[in-house]
Amino acid sequence: MHLLKSLKRRLFEMLAFPASVAAVTLLFSLASPVSAATPMQTYVEDMQPGVNYGNTYDAAPNETSWGNAAITQAYADGLVARGYKSIRMTVTWRDHIGPGPAYTIDPAWMTKIQQAVDISLSAGLYVVLNAHHDSGWVSDYGWDPVGVKAKFDALWLQIATQFKDYPDTLSFESINEPGFRGSNGGSDLPDAQMAILLDEVNTNFVHLVRASGGNNATRPLVLPTIYTRSDQPMLDSLKSTITNLNDPNLIATIHYYGWYPFSVNLGGYTTFDETSIYWLHTPLDAAYNTFVAAGIPVIVGEFSVLAGGTVQRGEQLKYHEYVQAYGRSKGMTMMLWDTGGISDRNTQDWKNRDLGEIMMQAVVGRAITAESDMLFVKAGTPVQDTVVNLKLNGNTLVSVDDNGTILTPTTDYTISGDILILKKHVLAKYATGAYGEKATLKLNASAGPAWKIFVRYFDTPVAGALTTVTGGPISIPVAFKGDLLATMEAKYSTGGNVGGTSWTSFQPFGGDFKPDYANNTIVLQESFLHNAPPNSTANLAFYFWSGKVVTYQIQIAPATSVGSTDLPIYGDGFASGWSATGGWGGWGAFENVANTTTVHSGTTSISTSPVGWAGLLFANSTPVDTSSYRTVVFWIHGGTTGGQNLGFGAVPSGNWNIPTSWVNIRPVANTWQKVEISLAALGVQGRTDIDHFYFQDWSGSGAATFYLDDIKLTTAYPSTAMVLTGTPNSPASPFSITRSGFTLNRRTNRMVQTVTVKNTSANTVTGPIYLSLDALSSNTTLANAFDIAPTDRPYVQVTAGSLAPQKSVAVTLEFSVPPVGGITYDARIPLNGLSP
Repeated sequence: MHLLKSLKRRLFEMLAFPASVAAVTLLFSLASPVSAATPMQTYVEDMQPGVNYGNTYDAAPNETSWGNAAITQAYADGLVARGYKSIRMTVTWRDHIGPGPAYTIDPAWMTKIQQAVDISLSAGLYVVLNAHHDSGWVSDYGWDPVGVKAKFDALWLQIATQFKDYPDTLSFESINEPGFRGSNGGSDLPDAQMAILLDEVNTNFVHLVRASGGNNATRPLVLPTIYTRSDQPMLDSLKSTITNLNDPNLIATIHYYGWYPFSVNLGGYTTFDETSIYWLHTPLDAAYNTFVAAGIPVIVGEFSVLAGGTVQRGEQLKYHEYVQAYGRSKGMTMMLWDTGGISDRNTQDWKNRDLGEIMMQAVVGRAITAESDMLFVKAGTPVQDTVVNLKLNGNTLVSVDDNGTILTPTTDYTISGDILILKKHVLAKYATGAYGEKATLKLNASAGPAWKIFVRYFDTPVAGALTTVTGGPISIPVAFKGDLLATMEAKYSTGGNVGGTSWTSFQPFGGDFKPDYANNTIVLQESFLHNAPPNSTANLAFYFWSGKVVTYQIQIAPATSVGSTDLPIYGDGFASGWSATGGWGGWGAFENVANTTTVHSGTTSISTSPVGWAGLLFANSTPVDTSSYRTVVFWIHGGTTGGQNLGFGAVPSGNWNIPTSWVNIRPVANTWQKVEISLAALGVQGRTDIDHFYFQDWSGSGAATFYLDDIKLTTAYPSTAMVLTGTPNSPASPFSITRSGFTLNRRTNRMVQTVTVKNTSANTVTGPIYLSLDALSSNTTLANAFDIAPTDRPYVQVTAGSLAPQKSVAVTLEFSVPPVGGITYDARIPLNGLSP
């Protein structure tokens, strides 16, 4: 994958979605698409569904380098047993190709790939064989077409010859996610120019394979768009290529990783909502209209979310079910991107069974889903009959399993269309004891897997005070009380967004922040406040899945240094006990520790030029106790080139398996730079066993010569370090809230509920006063509500004026359908400029 390059480019284009997105239909027809039923269309539909054998044969430099093992017959047979029909064998050839002009593929590597193909075919799977991360060197076609073509032709001629007698259930894909740059290491060319170059590469690929003999004369060949994107100009360009080739056995391919903010949990887009669905319909409809409707079949060669660990479980299930079903409705074979996290490569079973089973149901029909897979029961609040909004998707609800007990219809629940109402006694028994998950409700359907709803007993989370110095992760104490964090908003009190993503105040989940439930903290990355101005205030709002919001304030002030004695590592030569390790063994870093040509101070410096993934390692014969030190300081010079992609880190006790962190460094050409890195940022602050520091090439292709000088550990904090003082600013609510039951307004045919807010404090509360609701369902509207980000959390203004002690004010809410189960209300006033 080259996802960041292609998807970040699309991010701001996608953010400008049309106003009509809110009205996008959530339903679609699963009737066979209207298209020419060509043999290749039938071939592609017979491949449905598919999966990638990712991060294995595409790993560098070998198939086990990224922690996976070679494919086994048991694994391939297991895929077939679970319903898979095809596998995309992603292969990176670059590390196994000899020098030109022959560019001979290592026979041992070719044998491994042939074995993988043989195993897959013998299991009954269709196989797509590609050139994967080779797109890196193929991108040089933009400035070296002759050299790249010679290597590309040699590569594919050998592959085609090796497999020329294989059946047509093996197809070839020219190149994965191709793009082109204008110079060696330069920036991408304009899209239009890249499209011209890709036309040349794809056309050449087809002619080369067709002329290689055997079954290759008619073998199905898969051709990508630029970066496998679905922009209309890219689709049109590939269609032109395929039309001009006039070959009936060609297949177009794109990739799909979802609406970017949802796919990485950024910008407050925590749910698979209408916006995400719009950005599924738009590219797949475009691919269908451009290709499938014109008789050219399409494989979606990769699909998933970009950051599975940050997208909430139920939202992931809904996303994958819908994407699989919608792609099928358009006649496209969907190939899941899997690196072993969904399909277990050891047990031949689902590692993520819920995800696997709901996708497989979407291959043959639809699965039941619900508004959420969580239902919150709040402490201290009388449990009411609770509405759960379902999406039956053409199925019927057969039964409800409550922790192993089948509930009784009418007595325990009612179902009307897509609205399930759980009677209050079903949930009341869980409103006691320890906070957290209490039960699993399984909604069993007429087809497909049950939809699971996890019942959680909770109370409003409470944050605690914090005092720390930047230089490592920032841990805010939080008593979660059974609730779960959904997202975080961060703004400076003077205006502007806190964090690395400027276009939104909602920063990336798992990137800038993440919850640590085991240690009762919310962890902010050190880089989150890296650019914070001194003596500023950051206002944070933590949004929880229950609908609760906890606000927090961080005061930021410059840090003062402590201690007095620094520890030299290198000046004019290494300090006592320190040395370089002779090129880091087999890593191939070539250094001169007494260089005299480029020096920061004194007479010598270190010069080094590591080959791909290599590094410079320097060590101390006696492990260093870092308790007295705060920062490692050094000067670095980028040589005549600059821009080297380097990683810097520390190693405890020479043990690379001990978890630490590292920092990316980009030296500047012809310039000495001072670099200050806190030991906390390296994850080694306070350790007594640090005996190695290293600089490593992160480009994988080696680094031009750079220079190091004046390296030391210092007791001072980095000059950019700040003291952080954090305080929760969510005082106990002065309000009590009561609500009536639902009644029907026969004039408007809407459900009505009255909510009363009472000032229970001894003081007058200055308005305006707002009533905030937790998430509404996508098919629910609230007549008198506004939306706050995230956009599915509405609020109403109760009163613009003040509210005296023991006085009450009521507001009448009108819903198109009853609100989602577990809804709660919070009365609040604006605080520190945050939304109500």
